[in-house]
Amino acid sequence: MIISRITSGLGNQLFQYAVARHLALKNKTALYLDLSYYKYKYDTDTPRAFKLGHFSVPYRILQQSPVEYLSKATKLLPNRSLPPFFLFLKEKHFHFDEQVPATRGQCITLDGFWQSEAYFRENADTIRRELMLTGAPSPEFEAYQQQIGEASMPVSVHVRRGDYVNHPEFSQTFGFVGLEYYKEAIRQVTNLLEKPQFYVFSDDQAWVRQNLPLPGSTVFVQNTGPDSDVADLVLMSRCRHHIIANSSFSWWGAWLNPNSDKAVITPKNWYKNKPDWNTKDLLPSTWLAL
Repeated sequence: MIISRITSGLGNQLFQYAVARHLALKNKTALYLDLSYYKYKYDTDTPRAFKLGHFSVPYRILQQSPVEYLSKATKLLPNRSLPPFFLFLKEKHFHFDEQVPATRGQCITLDGFWQSEAYFRENADTIRRELMLTGAPSPEFEAYQQQIGEASMPVSVHVRRGDYVNHPEFSQTFGFVGLEYYKEAIRQVTNLLEKPQFYVFSDDQAWVRQNLPLPGSTVFVQNTGPDSDVADLVLMSRCRHHIIANSSFSWWGAWLNPNSDKAVITPKNWYKNKPDWNTKDLLPSTWLAL
């Protein structure tokens, strides 16, 4: 069995799921998700909820399973391995660790963020295919999906501010990527594509309207309800091209788009104050970093 410790927001949940799904396929075994993170609130973290239940992906929840286990047994060996039966894989560093996707074992527990498609590239088609919605995540979703589907050149623009501006830790670790990045990205898209139709996704749309010059035909996507984030991410993936933020959320919005000819523009500097974090494996080679 593969056990993945799921934490944080939707983008991180998808990374944690994808590496675990790859290992479950390679080891021909079941995938369990450990959701204990969501039992508590954290002063240093933005409040989050588990969202993978909106997708038709194959997993079991560890806390609802009779094999909840082993967890009782492994409390004798917290966060440790006991080969060949129990393997505990803790993320060692930010860049790709080639030993992780090649790991074989009877019970493998994953603890980390695993932010690189290299961890699951071999099964990318399967993961994309399985990450299908089980229903409409917002009242507005179907109408936006139809509108994007009928547009000749839809381009998603994700502007993340919120906790990147106001959170005392995230504003220093990530930080808003800057207005000049978006201006240059829009300029390049306008030069590259014929009559792009921009669809803006943002947690601060009033700021975007006031500060970012965009064509009058721009659509500001406004999903409502508790799962508006799921709706936003999936609608991003329905666009043909993408301008993303330094955010795993819009990374997945772009990555889930299966079109091989998609243009994805991304910030070159993902982190604000993490000079020792090697991000060389974070961005797919075909994406344009500014």
